[in-house]
Amino acid sequence: MDFSFPAVIALLLLTGGKTDELPVMLLCCVLHECGHLMMMLLLRRRPEAITLYGGGIRITPQVGRMGSQSGDIAVLLAGCAVNFLLAAAGYLASSMSPFTQTNLLLGVFNLLPFSYFDGGRVLNILTGGRGMTALRAVFMILGGAYIIMTAVNGRMSISFLVTFMFIVAEEFLSGRNDK
Repeated sequence: MDFSFPAVIALLLLTGGKTDELPVMLLCCVLHECGHLMMMLLLRRRPEAITLYGGGIRITPQVGRMGSQSGDIAVLLAGCAVNFLLAAAGYLASSMSPFTQTNLLLGVFNLLPFSYFDGGRVLNILTGGRGMTALRAVFMILGGAYIIMTAVNGRMSISFLVTFMFIVAEEFLSGRNDK
């Protein structure tokens, strides 16, 4: 466990985060990662490490064990698939409960085309990285425009702003590390 994991949870609690929603969010994140792990094990891949950190949970594959493109894509999409299946089951059982909403949001959020998320990694595999910079720039511009519009209307979400800043910073850092 990285220091940033409990630090982020403490920060959420100290800044007025809803303590009743935190266990649901953590459970949905763990189930998402279990989807990745299940697919890895089905494809006979073992994780090198599982790290809890401020950005969530990171599964590091074994060094030197590269799989096929289709296997890599299956592993990447398995987490979102679990979230969507749980959201559908939750909706059928109890409409839009916090569990259903969180799974739906987590599944969609992880499909964003940023290198930090599963969707960005899948698109990078499918396109060989071509055109990804432009696509990510479009999403950053749209996110920035949304933040400005909500700020002007007095409805800006601090958690969305912080998440957006984290994504942008991660994109710039990962772009620098790719060179």
